[in-house]
Amino acid sequence: MKHSKSSLFLMELIIALLFFSLASTVCIRLFVKAHSLSAQTVDQNYAVNYAQNMAEAFLGCDGDLPALQALMPDSTLAGDGAVLSLEQNGYRAELVCSGLPQPGSTLSADIRVCRLDSPDAPLYTLHVDLHIPRVR
Repeated sequence: MKHSKSSLFLMELIIALLFFSLASTVCIRLFVKAHSLSAQTVDQNYAVNYAQNMAEAFLGCDGDLPALQALMPDSTLAGDGAVLSLEQNGYRAELVCSGLPQPGSTLSADIRVCRLDSPDAPLYTLHVDLHIPRVR
């Protein structure tokens, strides 16, 4: 009788150990997933801020990319004058403008923000339209 009670206690102990190890595995996975989501959220928040700031500056400069580059001294303007890129704090924001600012036209720009270590995976993209009124 004593042998069966001790083996039953041992079985209960093994089941309790398995249950707690399974529960700890689930908890660790949840913490890892939460940390991963937190890091992605931080990246996306930075990307949204960079894109919004660049869009507001683009609208404030009336689509004039050289003037926009003067506002952002760390930025580089491509040779054709249609692409402005800015690299800061591990992120790259790139503004691609379609056309030149002319009175009575609509100027479009696409802003793309990505991490420097993964340039092919944009974190955030933003399309901006700017109407330039005719001067009378």
